[in-house]
Amino acid sequence: MSFEVILQTVLLGLLQGGIYALVACGLTLIYGVMKIVNFAHAEFLTLGMYLAITAFNLGASPYMVALLIFALVAVLGAGIQSLLIRPALQHPQINQMLITIGLSTMMIGAMQLIWGPNNQVLKLEWSGEAMELGGVRLTYVRLISFAAATLIAALAWWFLKHTRTGMAMRAASQNPQSARLMGIEVMRVNMITFGVGTGLAAMAGVLIAPAFFANPTFGTDYFILPAFVIVVLGTMGNFPGALIGGLIIGVAEGLGGLVFGPAMRQLVSLLLFVVVLLFLPRGLFKGKVS
Repeated sequence: MSFEVILQTVLLGLLQGGIYALVACGLTLIYGVMKIVNFAHAEFLTLGMYLAITAFNLGASPYMVALLIFALVAVLGAGIQSLLIRPALQHPQINQMLITIGLSTMMIGAMQLIWGPNNQVLKLEWSGEAMELGGVRLTYVRLISFAAATLIAALAWWFLKHTRTGMAMRAASQNPQSARLMGIEVMRVNMITFGVGTGLAAMAGVLIAPAFFANPTFGTDYFILPAFVIVVLGTMGNFPGALIGGLIIGVAEGLGGLVFGPAMRQLVSLLLFVVVLLFLPRGLFKGKVS
């Protein structure tokens, strides 16, 4: 096994980890504010992929319509939160989890009806072009996806830290009762949070659409397990933790696939998940929320 192969595997793992981090940011945002584990999160990623493919088939670049897709899915997520999840917030958490599991099943069925069950590909003219550095080959599609994903994750963190809405989200996550007493509309904050979280997942779907194939169960098959591992590893509700956890899991899966074979990549995520739960149950940041 040559040094170039190991280096390329690590770099590809980092690029993949950036996408993982963006997906996990949306998941950890929803949990951090609303204390809801959204099992339908991966389906919003798949929806973003399908919308990007549809836009491409209509003649638009997926990168040019990324913000529009984010907005559309964010509005959809906010509507779902208002109609399906808000009524269950006063009930046991298992009820909310079951609702998101049912939502996942419904979305998979809806996407299958609209776009069909077969794989679909968004193939840009320059999809195969790559940059080579010392024998390491990195495609421009992957590099753009990584750069955009990390930038979006950083902007989302800045939004939480430095805007009134972001600070309201943080206040609602720390103490909803006190936030209400301070005049914050917690229900409105929850709706915005769910919308932004699902929009981030869709944005990740747009970024990876040129590099992967899309089918109705793509998100569940390839992204939901790493996303949950990253959220736990980086501490639930912690944005920088999600970014660091995403890069760790991306590299770990890449090296695991190199050593044990591509089919065993997700086994590495499962093993890390077990190790984290055993030795770092509060994550790398020991329960500290960003």
